[in-house]
Amino acid sequence: MMFHEINSDFLQLETIQEILEQNKKLKLSQSAIEKIVKCRKYLDKKMENTSEPIYGISTGFGSLCNYTISNEDLGTLQRNLVISHACGIGDEVPREIVKLMIFLKIQALSYGHSGVQLSTVER
Repeated sequence: MMFHEINSDFLQLETIQEILEQNKKLKLSQSAIEKIVKCRKYLDKKMENTSEPIYGISTGFGSLCNYTISNEDLGTLQRNLVISHACGIGDEVPREIVKLMIFLKIQALSYGHSGVQLSTVER
């Protein structure tokens, strides 16, 4: 089975085309895994050690950024964010486009700047 290992190298259009045409499976490189885990540990530590608001973590989003979210409601905030983006209308998106969209999201998350959990990216 052919794989494309996601890393922080500059992504060429030819690479994307090859992934789609050859139906390559995707996997994270060890360096991408380490970056994701390092950033998440940083975020977890920051959340434990600060009472300052963290945008999108303990606050609302956009114009609601000045609203603090209680610790009890943090999970609900994150769930509602995902649900608010989970809508669609029209024809089903072709499989290749879905694969490309997911690949590009994983590529962006693999740089280790988002605070996402590794299990979320691997899923």
